Amino acid sequence: MSPELLRQACLLDAAGVIPGSGEKPEEFFRRAQRTFDVQRQLFNALTLNKKELIFDGIEVDIERRVDDFLLEDSRKITDEMYGFRVEHIPGFFLSRSVGPLWGGCLIGDPDIDLAVFFLRDAFREREKWLFYSRTELGAHELCHSARYAINDPELEEFFAYRTSASMLRRYLGNCFIRDIDAVLFVLPALLLPLAQFLQMMFFPQLWVFPFWMIALAYPGYLLFRNQRARNLVGRARRVLESCGVAQCWAVLFRMNSSEIAELGKIREREQLEEYVKNKSAQELRWQVIEKRFINFEDDNG
Repeated sequence: MSPELLRQACLLDAAGVIPGSGEKPEEFFRRAQRTFDVQRQLFNALTLNKKELIFDGIEVDIERRVDDFLLEDSRKITDEMYGFRVEHIPGFFLSRSVGPLWGGCLIGDPDIDLAVFFLRDAFREREKWLFYSRTELGAHELCHSARYAINDPELEEFFAYRTSASMLRRYLGNCFIRDIDAVLFVLPALLLPLAQFLQMMFFPQLWVFPFWMIALAYPGYLLFRNQRARNLVGRARRVLESCGVAQCWAVLFRMNSSEIAELGKIREREQLEEYVKNKSAQELRWQVIEKRFINFEDDNG
C-alpha cells in the first residue's frame, strides 16, 4: 500500500472507522465512503423533511437531534483510551416506546453502513438519569460503532465497559456477551420460588438445595468466562507494556480475541516485532496499528 493510502486509512481509523478483521484495503475504503455517504444522505433528508424513517420504522426528528457538544466528553474518553473520535454518527433523543430502565443504545445496519445513536429524552437536560450517565452511554456505544467490523463478540463488551466510571460495571460488563446469557441467567433463578412454593404447598420433603445449585451454575460460568477474558487481555497488555508500547489499550482495542491470545504468549520484544511485521503483511488493520501506535522503526532510530 502506498504511504498516502496508509495515511488516509490512519485518518479514518482515528475517526472511528476502523479496518475490520481480514478486510482488504479496497473493501475498507469502499465501506468508509459508503458510511459517510449514507450519513450525509440522512442529514440532507432531515434538513429537507425534518423527519425521516430509518431501519424500517424508527422515526428520527431533526428537532430531537443530540447536539454535538453533549457528546464531546464521550469522544474525549474514547480518544484518550483507544485513540479514536467518532463525529460522523448522529444522535437523537427518544421519549416514546422505550422501557422504564432504558437509557440509550446504538442501532446499526451493516448492510447499508448506517449507524444512529439514541438517548433517552431525560438526557436532553441532564447528565445523569437513574444509574446512567450520558457521557458513559455515549462512550460505550461509540466503542461499539468503532469496533463492530472487527467482529469479535468475545471482548466487545469488555472494551466498551472499560469506559465506565463504575468499577463494578467495568468488571462485570463482559459477562453478558450474547442474548442467551441474560436468558440463562434469569430462568434458573425463577426455579427457586417455584421450588419453595411446591415445598410449602405439596411436597414438604422436597429438597430446595439442588435448585440453588441450578440457579447459581450459569452465573458462576459467566463469572468464570469473564475472568478468563480479563486474564487473556491482561497478559497481552503486559507484553505490550514490557516492550515499550505506550498506547497498549489502543492496540488491544483493534485486535480480536485469537490475536490477543497469541500476543499474550510473546516473551521478547523481537518476537513482538516479528509478530507485528507478519500481521502487517497480511492485513490493513495491522498496518494501521503499527503506523499509529507501535512504530518500532522510530524506536530503533
